[in-house]
Amino acid sequence: MRVLFPAYLPLLLLGLVPVVLYFFRRKSRKVDVSTLLFFKALAREHQESAWLRRLKKLVSLLLTLLILAGAVLGLARVIFSPKSEDVRNVVILLDRSASMGAKDASGRSRLDVAKEAIKTRLEGLPEEVGVSLLTYDSRPEVLEPRTLKRRSLLSRLEEVEVRPVSQEREAALNAALTLAKLETPAIIWHVTDSPRAPVEPKAAGADASETGTPEEGDAAPAAEAEENEAPTPAAASVPEAEGEEDSPALPEGVQIQLVDVGLEKALNVGITTFQVRPAPLSHSKFEAYLSVSVNDAAEEAVPVKLEVSLGGVPVQLRELELEPGSSERLILPLEGAEGQMLRVDARAEGDCFAADDTVVEPLPTVRPIVAAWITEDKNADPFTELALSAIQSEGELDLWKGTKDVWPLGDQVDVVIFDGWLPETWPEDLPVIVINPPGSSGPIHAALLENGGVPYDSIRVGNEQHPVLFRVSSGRVALTQTSVFDVSGSLEPLWFAGNEPVLAAGEVKGQRLVIMGFSPAWSEQLPLMASFPILMGNAIFWCAETAKTAAERIQENRTGDVVSVGAGTLTWTQWDKGALKNTRQTVESDLIELDRVGVWENESGRKGVSHLLSGKETNIAVRAAPDSDSEKMAAAESRTRSGLFTGNVTWLILAALVFLLVIESWLFHRHAVY
Repeated sequence: MRVLFPAYLPLLLLGLVPVVLYFFRRKSRKVDVSTLLFFKALAREHQESAWLRRLKKLVSLLLTLLILAGAVLGLARVIFSPKSEDVRNVVILLDRSASMGAKDASGRSRLDVAKEAIKTRLEGLPEEVGVSLLTYDSRPEVLEPRTLKRRSLLSRLEEVEVRPVSQEREAALNAALTLAKLETPAIIWHVTDSPRAPVEPKAAGADASETGTPEEGDAAPAAEAEENEAPTPAAASVPEAEGEEDSPALPEGVQIQLVDVGLEKALNVGITTFQVRPAPLSHSKFEAYLSVSVNDAAEEAVPVKLEVSLGGVPVQLRELELEPGSSERLILPLEGAEGQMLRVDARAEGDCFAADDTVVEPLPTVRPIVAAWITEDKNADPFTELALSAIQSEGELDLWKGTKDVWPLGDQVDVVIFDGWLPETWPEDLPVIVINPPGSSGPIHAALLENGGVPYDSIRVGNEQHPVLFRVSSGRVALTQTSVFDVSGSLEPLWFAGNEPVLAAGEVKGQRLVIMGFSPAWSEQLPLMASFPILMGNAIFWCAETAKTAAERIQENRTGDVVSVGAGTLTWTQWDKGALKNTRQTVESDLIELDRVGVWENESGRKGVSHLLSGKETNIAVRAAPDSDSEKMAAAESRTRSGLFTGNVTWLILAALVFLLVIESWLFHRHAVY
């Protein structure tokens, strides 16, 4: 037992007053009265025997002393704590990741509940026990090293806020174990809403790595819009009851105790994948790829409304119905001006977690791609020139035309097209499109066919889902093969003429290549079809995705990533309480950690976005009841240690005080005469 405010204990000396009064006896006086009629109506205790009156006076004295002592102890804040030999070091491992912002019906976040639980447990610790405060999301942070000053520790605890960052637990547990081993016996209080990391929801046939922001350059197959099949529910997470959790091998004298602050019921809908890209060969048109997921703990199918706005004006409304633990992918066609702010909201009634409901991103600024078309002489293929001119007229391509005499070029080019000619020194820093390769150079191993090539009335498609073949009608193509080339390694054949590849694409040492082993001018049908300009446009846009100037596009990252933004002032645009708000952040060095959801822009005009996009955080877990009788007994024992007989018992003293007052009133004042 300990007293937090011992300055109040001298008030116990007031108990001498009722003791003195108890021993002070006033002598009886005889008084003449006119009648005894009224005295017969006095309280029954005056008719009791002498020994019973003495006993009741003694009981009254004891009750008075107990009431006085209870009032003083209540002011002095008496607490009960375990023996100091049981633990010498406590490490508080507090989860502050995004899901700790989930709120219950009363509006309390999981972090608020976690702080209350920690304060209750701290009140039950002896003063000589050192306590450390360690928080974590994607990485751990020691907020308060081992200290005996509770006030300083509580002050740092109040400063902890939820960060919109996905949690990574392994590094945090290792850091907590390091702090716990400094002095043993030690205990780690792991305070979290998700005792076991939940499985990210994913669609049927989707790999787990597909959840999140697609990597730059990844192609979105045209058939993806038709892949919205019923997803396979992810494995449900099973949180543990309060007690010891599964942990790495613990050193001697260290134990981990879980404090589960999860919700009893949870429903959450969130956006777990998002990216905006320009639509191929379509000026001022874009496509947004996203996935909407529901947590495993949802009790039934959830109706979801997906609202899409451009520049603050609603442009689309989608209605979905998702099963618990499922996810659905969507492709949203968009048409708007470059730089317009796109906002997508996923809404569901009863959603307990708002941080993953909205994504905001400006439409990308698509500048024309600079392509250099290099031929052997001035007699260029007129059909290739016509196809490139058609793309150039759309305002999405700046075409530089020249012969082999102008090679090499400067660094202003995004894509180079070699038509019937290859340089002796291969450009390893540029994406390359090769038409009718005459020989070998760099990763190209080819040879010309004699007699003008071999005509084919039809071709066979190798991979119709490749972006180079997007919207190309391959079934009607007839061409003349003029070159054979090697497709070993990472090159993927897309068209076959007979048994030989005539079109291939791929990456070699990070460099994107497209090889066309045919001549458009010598082909009978291909140059007259709309498929040829589309094929050339797809090849140029696909290659340009990895060009040097791609860095000018909007940089997409997840919260918690460390990115280079340059020193100076960073302007953030965030969606907050139904409106876009701008804030400024001073960056002293080149690198910052993206600790918020929104759009950033540096002083030079470079833009980027940070999204939560975490299936782990969207999959809000619930607090599970213990399954076995032994687990229930252990949980009840832990609650008893931390709340009823340990910690601040002022409320218990005050309750006993009220009870004593009621007993004293009932024993001695129920027959009082007023």
